[in-house]
Amino acid sequence: MTPGPLSHLDPALPPLEPSPASAERLDRLARRFPDAAPAFAELARRAPDPDLALAGVERYADAAAALPAEPDLREALVLLCGSSRLAARLLALHPGLLRRTARSPWLTRPRAEASLRRLLARAARGLAPGDGAGFDRLLRRVRAREVLRISLRDLRRAPMREVTAELSGLALACTDAAIRFHDRRLRTRHGPPAGLEAREPGAGFCALAMGKLGANELNFSSDVDLIYVYGQDGETADGTTHFAYFAKLAEAVTESMARPTEEGFVFRVDLNLRPDGRSGPIVNGVRAAELYYQSFGRSWERNALLKARPGAGDLAVGDELLGLLEGFVWRRSLDLGVLGEIQAMKARIDARAGAEGRDDLKLGKGGIREAEFFVSALQLVHGGRPGGERLRERAVLPAADRLLYAGVLQARDRDALADAYLFLRRAEHRVQMIEGAQVHRLPEGEERRLVARAMGFPSVAAFEEALGLHRDRVAALFAGLLGVESRPPLDPELALLADPQVEPERRSAIAAKRGLADPDRALAAIDALARRRTPFSPLGDPAQAVDLLAEALATPDPDQALSHLSEFAAALRSPEAYFRLLAEHRRVARLLLSLFGTSDFLSKRFLRHPELLDGLLREDQVSLVKSRAELAAEADERLALHGPDLQIDERVERRLGELRRLKNEEVLRVAIHDIAGTLRLADVAAQLTAVAEVCLERALSLAEEEAREKGRAAPGRLCVVAMGKLGGAELGYHSDLDLIFLYPEGEEEQHAGYARLAQRLMSFLQVPLREGVLYKIDTRLRPSGNQGALVTSASGFARYHTGKGGGEEPVRSQLWERQALIRARPVAGDVAAFERVRQTVLDEVVYGEPGDVGALAAEIRRMRERIEAEIGQERERGKNPKAGRGGLIDVEFAVQYLQLAHGHAFPELRVPSTPLALERLRAAGLLREGPHEALSRGYEFLRRLELRLRIVHDYTIDHLPRGGRALAQLARRLGYAGDDPGERLLADYGRVTERVRAAFDEVTR
Repeated sequence: MTPGPLSHLDPALPPLEPSPASAERLDRLARRFPDAAPAFAELARRAPDPDLALAGVERYADAAAALPAEPDLREALVLLCGSSRLAARLLALHPGLLRRTARSPWLTRPRAEASLRRLLARAARGLAPGDGAGFDRLLRRVRAREVLRISLRDLRRAPMREVTAELSGLALACTDAAIRFHDRRLRTRHGPPAGLEAREPGAGFCALAMGKLGANELNFSSDVDLIYVYGQDGETADGTTHFAYFAKLAEAVTESMARPTEEGFVFRVDLNLRPDGRSGPIVNGVRAAELYYQSFGRSWERNALLKARPGAGDLAVGDELLGLLEGFVWRRSLDLGVLGEIQAMKARIDARAGAEGRDDLKLGKGGIREAEFFVSALQLVHGGRPGGERLRERAVLPAADRLLYAGVLQARDRDALADAYLFLRRAEHRVQMIEGAQVHRLPEGEERRLVARAMGFPSVAAFEEALGLHRDRVAALFAGLLGVESRPPLDPELALLADPQVEPERRSAIAAKRGLADPDRALAAIDALARRRTPFSPLGDPAQAVDLLAEALATPDPDQALSHLSEFAAALRSPEAYFRLLAEHRRVARLLLSLFGTSDFLSKRFLRHPELLDGLLREDQVSLVKSRAELAAEADERLALHGPDLQIDERVERRLGELRRLKNEEVLRVAIHDIAGTLRLADVAAQLTAVAEVCLERALSLAEEEAREKGRAAPGRLCVVAMGKLGGAELGYHSDLDLIFLYPEGEEEQHAGYARLAQRLMSFLQVPLREGVLYKIDTRLRPSGNQGALVTSASGFARYHTGKGGGEEPVRSQLWERQALIRARPVAGDVAAFERVRQTVLDEVVYGEPGDVGALAAEIRRMRERIEAEIGQERERGKNPKAGRGGLIDVEFAVQYLQLAHGHAFPELRVPSTPLALERLRAAGLLREGPHEALSRGYEFLRRLELRLRIVHDYTIDHLPRGGRALAQLARRLGYAGDDPGERLLADYGRVTERVRAAFDEVTR
């Protein structure tokens, strides 16, 4: 079951009647609380377990001597108590937590681990170093509060990754607080360890997070797997060795976390993964741990270390050890002995699964452990090979994604594994929440019905049917892992679909069944492939043909993927060689089909130049991020191929062609990693911006070189100023370049020469060559817009925006011009010429004293309303992520208003980047956490959506599809899976934009 949006008690579940014992509870509640009892009776019928719910409510009423009157508190109480005896116990112990839980600002979004660390640090500072009992109470009360909140989020279908990450963050925040508190206590007794006297408590000692904690996938009742390590050996002031000192620290931390008290424990701590396991010391120095693993480490320890990360204390110590162990964990080559050990590990898990049966969610057949080992074994085998760095991911599902895009794991297997793993983990959470115990076996009888209803199923039978399907899929994957059997049989349906000799009606039915929207179009593409020397031809490899079909079907638009694959074959003089390369490089085949099935725009660019496939095969194309210096060096290397021995006109044309090829390849590289989900939004924008800047610089130099050789050189260099998305370093795939051209003051008599240079530069960028257009240029933001001169002197630019000069009174630029100037920055040519503009225009006009900020806010709102009405046009054309209500312009205008209003007093706000400005506004205390979170998340969501809209087609699209297949495909391109992805995208879009609009309204009030 795919987690849905946050919800309260599930109205879709059939109501249940309480038992006779619960009826007696209702009678008692009715006598004590006549006004509240009827509401609780109705809510309990919709709870996962009515009897459990009413027992918890009565227990809460006894402790609080009252029942809540507010609906949200009532629902939260019934949902928690009706799912978890642990939650009922905690609420009875601390009745005040109900309101804090149900009204928590962190209920609809995850709480960052850093926030908890700060909270615990502040509270611990108020305790005396010797007050260990007080510190232990603090940890347990924070844990109780957070577990209740996370439980309620989980029951309301928060994404599993957020739930497990929050539990992991809670465990590490408590561990870190314990390390720092007990180190402070030990320092008062022994003095600080040598070399750490000037550093804060906790320095020199690290708790490595292992297992599910290391992967950020902790359960409600998991042990926390830790390995304690310290840095340097030495002695404290009283002669205590570092080993003895840190062993005491490790023991104190473990006891604070795991010792049961009247308020329970924080987390059980498992130290069995440390060197030598239970026989080894509780703490190891970095050097001793390195020697152990290099000398005695076994494959199961390599497997355990896949998930290791520095978790608490001095993270640099943990990083040092893991850096030393990289060669141990990630073997560049695997001998038969190591492979035999991995197979033995698999056999042990298999034997355990057979013994446990299918009711054990973790260890049983097709359970969580098999899913986890399936992924980690593939990582062990492939992660040390050249290029295997991209497989080194701790969490199971992100690791499966990395294996998918490396060509190790097939798309259908990844999807089956992901769905099953999420289902099994959520079921495991439901089981553990009942008692708060570390159990993995499904309960019997009525409590199994509780688990089924908490999972959203109307009956135990429906739940068990879904569970069985998921377990079967995991078991099948696990059974074939590292096997030596012959190649598995082909998918019979896809084999028929790939064969042109099969009757069209049957193939068409298969195509429709497997999700192709236009079977005739799909068959035409396959038949065209069969007519060329490809795997689909009579002499081709049917297994590769089926593999390619499977990859196409796994993309957001399989019909488009197959059509472009057919066009790719048609564009090649000898397709056989290229398809052989695809068979040998499964990663490239997967990336290529993902490209074809995701972006019509980029696919058409690729198909015009199929030689770009060579770029995909180059090792440097695997780079996620290239620095501007690397891009510049590559551009210079390419341009140097066409040197001064050529005539200037031929040299210009060839170098412009090289720039276009460079841009095409780099945009393709960025887009492929973007589509694969391995590149952050910020990196997408930064990479596209860096490519544009490098191309601008080289095109300007080329225009200057041409001018010199033809005797038309200007006396100085032109200054190219970026505005808009380029200025903010937020470039997208279809973005025009908003540019302004300046030249140094005092050279007005050379205006015509500078104008010719600017025109030539624009021609170089925009002239269509075989490789396409480099960039489209927009210069409408120059003084007087289209009516003004193309180039302006720096002093003339300043006069225009300040009104100073010729005796005029100073006149401030119009608001929209000041907003545009926020993003102005020099990107090529004479950067120094911009300095006067920075001082007289940006510092004085844009960031000068704002005057009436109320009037400024009103004008910002008026402009926003006009844009929404005239450009957004959502009523007529559908949702507009940029100009519509709560769209990107809300984010940008809110940020720009705050920059204009406060930039005079806070120079750090004078930045062209919207995300950077948001962070600095928060740091300066000018933007509350709530609006900041809404605007930041909104920007991330809407920009990703905008990029996906524009990566799909070879033309700009501003509005979301209203529904149907187009909306579903867009949702899948954004990573939405399962049923009704389009509806879930629209639901998320509505929530995001409403929060953005609320933040905009608050900021500009």
